[in-house]
Amino acid sequence: MGGGGRSSHTTTHQTTQNPYNDQWIRDKFQGVDQRGLEFSNFMASRQANLGREADIRSSLQSGLTGLQADFAGASANIENLQKQNEQAAADFAGLQGSQLQQAKDLYNLAQQEGSGVQGYKNPAGMTFIRPKGTAGLNRQSLQTQSLNV
Repeated sequence: MGGGGRSSHTTTHQTTQNPYNDQWIRDKFQGVDQRGLEFSNFMASRQANLGREADIRSSLQSGLTGLQADFAGASANIENLQKQNEQAAADFAGLQGSQLQQAKDLYNLAQQEGSGVQGYKNPAGMTFIRPKGTAGLNRQSLQTQSLNV
């Protein structure tokens, strides 16, 4: 077979003058790469801020949910207090004169600790009792040991 010979290859580099006047294009787009990098940094920063804002919105939403639950509980408590107030007014509605004053005094005494008067609700209304041996009740106004209102 044939023998191989050595071949050589030479590259020549030739510089040619640019015949076009395109300096204005180079001037116009000179900072494009830098502006692209600045925009990329801005977008990354904005996306990070949006992530933090989403976390804040989420925590505010959970806090609002808790406040709504607290408000619902407070509303239910108010409704219960209104019903109790209406019931107390109904319990006193049938009383007149000295009975009404006596019931008011007993009711107020039952609200005070250490007064010795206790109030109980029963199907007939409210019952106020003074355990034996306690002093401080007006015995002339209260003839019995209990009063059903």
